[in-house]
Amino acid sequence: MDATDGYDAPEVVRRRILRSHRETVVGLIDAGSEVAAAWDGETAGSPGAVRRPLGQVIKRRGLREEWLAAFLAGTDALSAGIRGDPVPAAPYLTVTSRGPICRGTLEDGRRLVARVVLFEVDRRPRRYRFRSPSPETCLAVELR
Repeated sequence: MDATDGYDAPEVVRRRILRSHRETVVGLIDAGSEVAAAWDGETAGSPGAVRRPLGQVIKRRGLREEWLAAFLAGTDALSAGIRGDPVPAAPYLTVTSRGPICRGTLEDGRRLVARVVLFEVDRRPRRYRFRSPSPETCLAVELR
């Protein structure tokens, strides 16, 4: 089976990551919880109050490499390789104000994106809030 077959490729990747790298997703959730616990109150007012500390906690805990390994395990479930040599840094892995994202271009040219959505954004006023998600509710995978 490859990424061009008529099955739900993002769901296949999502299930593989949850099955084989659940502890990594849990570790990322714990990293988000640590960041939110350091705030004065339940929210933060700027994306930098999330992104920078989250990136530091993820790096300190060794989760950058683990998250990339989880992403690559997901691509294995598709029997599809990633172009290039993915490394645990941009453009393959980035930390945003909502959580970490892995992305890569499959051999067929489509882009696979996996994100762990840890924070939600209240629009008015703009505030960032930790979601306290489960692994199942925070892992999102798309094929573009």
